[in-house]
Amino acid sequence: SNQYLVLRKKATEPGHSLFFPKGFDDHFQRGVYLCAGCVAAGSEHALYSSSMKFECGCGWPGFWTNVKDNVYEQADLDGRRCEILCSGCDGHLGHVFRGEGFGYCTDERHCVNSMSLVFMPEGTDELVVPTYTGPVYD
Repeated sequence: SNQYLVLRKKATEPGHSLFFPKGFDDHFQRGVYLCAGCVAAGSEHALYSSSMKFECGCGWPGFWTNVKDNVYEQADLDGRRCEILCSGCDGHLGHVFRGEGFGYCTDERHCVNSMSLVFMPEGTDELVVPTYTGPVYD
């Protein structure tokens, strides 16, 4: 599945094309974004809240910070980017960028693959899974 390829093989979904319900780029409902890998394993590991999400224009869901201690960073093998991973299952989420001047106190942009996320709307236990089934890329 695409979730497996993104989380475990570090694939990337196409940018600027995963709009709700295929993905979460343009999704701004109140709630919590959970790790899809942890959810598949039976754990609700919160990565981001909707209040951390912002319209950054990069083509993937963007967040200015994460839930404390639930995301960690690791330099890519090429040394050019910094990968972000779930601290619960080590699943690949995307990359973090700094110094872009979006005006948040962290000066960070977490560029996250929709396929690595599951959304839980505020006030419910219902989970929303992205429906995209097209290609993902190495």
